[in-house]
Amino acid sequence: MRKTFQRWLFVFIATAFTIMFLFSLYIQTWQARRNTLELIHLKIGDIQKQIARNDQHIKMLYNFLVERSLVKIYAFAKMVEYNPNLEYDFDELKKVQNILQVDELHISDEKGVLIASTESTYLGYDMNSQDQSRPFVEALVNPDFVLIQDPQPRGINGELFSYAGVARRDKPGILQIGIHPKSLEDAMNIAAIENLAPGFRIGNEGQIIICQDGKIVSIEDEKWLGKNIGEYLNVDPSILEKNFGNFSAKIEGVANIFRFERFHDHVIIGSLPNKEMYFNRRSIGTTLIVANVILFLVVFFLVSQLVQKIVIDGIYQVNDSLKKITDGNLQEVVHVETSEEFCSLSSGINSTVTALKNAIGEAKKRIEYELECARTIQSSALPNFFPPFPDRTEFDLFATMDTAREVGGDFYDFMFIDSDHLAFYIADVSGKGIPAALFMMTSKTVLKDLLTQRLPLTEVARQVNNYLCENNTAQMFVTAFLAILEISTGKVKTVNCGHNYPLWLRKGSPVEWIDSGGGFMLGGMPDIEYGCSEYQLLPGDRIFLYTDGVTEALDKSDNLYGDDRLKAFMDDNASDPDLTLSDLLKGVRENVRAFTGDAVQSDDITMLGMIYNGCVK
Repeated sequence: MRKTFQRWLFVFIATAFTIMFLFSLYIQTWQARRNTLELIHLKIGDIQKQIARNDQHIKMLYNFLVERSLVKIYAFAKMVEYNPNLEYDFDELKKVQNILQVDELHISDEKGVLIASTESTYLGYDMNSQDQSRPFVEALVNPDFVLIQDPQPRGINGELFSYAGVARRDKPGILQIGIHPKSLEDAMNIAAIENLAPGFRIGNEGQIIICQDGKIVSIEDEKWLGKNIGEYLNVDPSILEKNFGNFSAKIEGVANIFRFERFHDHVIIGSLPNKEMYFNRRSIGTTLIVANVILFLVVFFLVSQLVQKIVIDGIYQVNDSLKKITDGNLQEVVHVETSEEFCSLSSGINSTVTALKNAIGEAKKRIEYELECARTIQSSALPNFFPPFPDRTEFDLFATMDTAREVGGDFYDFMFIDSDHLAFYIADVSGKGIPAALFMMTSKTVLKDLLTQRLPLTEVARQVNNYLCENNTAQMFVTAFLAILEISTGKVKTVNCGHNYPLWLRKGSPVEWIDSGGGFMLGGMPDIEYGCSEYQLLPGDRIFLYTDGVTEALDKSDNLYGDDRLKAFMDDNASDPDLTLSDLLKGVRENVRAFTGDAVQSDDITMLGMIYNGCVK
């Protein structure tokens, strides 16, 4: 009986152990497969996020290239307009190249043949001779033409190069700049799909494969690039037509488990050898054979915890850090050292973030430099030497402009139409920054050109308005106050195009608003008729023109400086005959600054003053 009991006990224990072992083996098999597929899924997710980040980075760099090219080509056009001799002076052209920080400058004649270039080998080149340059030929017949070409490979090395061009303003011709967008080229090389898969590993021998239209476009073993995925895995490619799925196949005779997911027009496949997937299961199975049930339970629990801490926790830590980084926190550092793979992944992510921060820093420096150049160009376009006509004593002028940003949309100007008529005006472009500055340069040029043609002031306003309405896709507009002084008589003709009413500081009389009628703004609607008003100035009379940056200046409580404060200041100072225009305008600026205190300046503040001294006979 004892032997029988022992025999049945042995059979029972052996059977129970075998059942427990097989059950545990099944659980381990299921757990290993699930964890493996989850791991592959997370790796594929990392690939998808990396592709999205790369696309976003490239798009940001491309938009920056377009904005930088627009600023530089317009600046080049303005330089050529003011100095047409650039087409004959190679040294001056090279200086302009250094100022604009571009790689090439080209100027063509009216036929589209290059007559000036910083690259002597391009002289005589016909822009109409090749597909790449032919689109710029439209600038010969379209004065509003502007084209920023997408970066294209060129030369033997296939380096990226971008061309931007506009129509020449002083005469028919094409102006073109060439820029080598190295930062964009580097980012595109780094972000190339074929470079992604080798940078990601799954386990020790697993890998990532990226396919497009059934062809392998990224894989660690480069000899399979461009080959059919079905040939590589020895499976029917139609199984990859779903959005996601799992399957098993062999790679060079080694059984692997695969998971694939479709991402845009690519299929991302992750694999892990079965022997690596079931490594823990075999280890635990060997332990179960020589251990009792309690030891088996302890080992099973410890192994589960080990997998959780080494793999799953590490993945979640990396994902948490990646989420902070994608949310904009570039100071986040990934620090997961549970395995060599996680150390490598952490180092790679940290290096990428560091490179991104450096790229952003460099881009910021370049933008600041280019804005400073734009500020200098804009400032030089406005008269800023006073008195502007020291040999004329019948009148005096003084003007100031403080921009809210590096460049602004306010502008002013004055000029002789003939020896007895002085035109002066002030204007304010809608918006701020680079767009307003570009619209300001166009508006100022058109205004000056029409005024010097001795047209009636109402006709000047009408033609400027129609010109600015053409192709005004940005829907910008200009408010302006235009005036022409007949020096010999003191008569002033004015046209108000939606601008603030100027102040008339009459000698011996109260300060008055010059209410010449609130005409419509320039650029808002074509074919507007404008009215003209006429005033008689006496010696000692002063006219004060300003933009809404003065009256709409805000303090920290968002209170406006307002028209009443401005007029009150003028009432207090108008009676002082010794107060110069310079002191008057500076006094207004100090009064506004005292009101706003530490509040940030919200708009450009521009002022222009004119005093009529009378005609000396």
